[in-house]
Amino acid sequence: MTWYQDESLWEVFYDCMFDQASFDLAKQQCPQILEMVGHPVKNALDLACGPGRHLLGFAQYGIAVTGVDLSGYLLSHAANHLDQQQTEGTLVHCDMLAYEPKQKFDLITNLFTSFGYYDGAEDNQTLLNKAYQWLNKGGSLVIDTFGKEQVAHMMEPVHLTEYDNGDLRIERPMLIDDMSVFANEWILVRGNEAFRREYQHFVYSAVEMKAMLANAGFEDIRIYGSFEGDEYDLNAERLIAVAQK
Repeated sequence: MTWYQDESLWEVFYDCMFDQASFDLAKQQCPQILEMVGHPVKNALDLACGPGRHLLGFAQYGIAVTGVDLSGYLLSHAANHLDQQQTEGTLVHCDMLAYEPKQKFDLITNLFTSFGYYDGAEDNQTLLNKAYQWLNKGGSLVIDTFGKEQVAHMMEPVHLTEYDNGDLRIERPMLIDDMSVFANEWILVRGNEAFRREYQHFVYSAVEMKAMLANAGFEDIRIYGSFEGDEYDLNAERLIAVAQK
């Protein structure tokens, strides 16, 4: 079992990762994404959709939304959020590579550092190849992650986050395998209990990301440092890749 297949990770760390502020942020990001792609979007696919934060945001613009995730726990939250907001959406419980859509999409997103999860680099490339195939002509793929440049520039040996509910999250990140893989240990202290989980995924530079997208068939590829469209440099908040078919 790989780390992202461990449902207990999502259950234990859910409140840290998906608090109300994260939903508010996703609502803010959705119109920014639509502005970045710069073309009409009638339907959208969110790969690794988690609890449906961006599905809710895109649906507010009349976009037909589909979310795919391997975690049944996270999808149950997504279904609840859609119901609470009286929002229609399609949720698919499967691995991203195993997904077989019955339609093509105007927009495909992979957000919140959900790229690079597969153990083999070739599988990460395959996901981009499939995303290209699943897009309508003129459609766009948007990836939101953090770049290798950002990790190397900003990484701290130990990082502590304190939440409003009193939880403490300790992170111990590293770059391993010739700086191709980001490995991290999370320790959550909640009351008198401590929960420890480890995960790792491939991390890519802007140049590597552009090369992979070009290899998948994309020609119009842009890299930004934030959802506001800032330049990707050492002050970048994120690595945002926008690739149009």
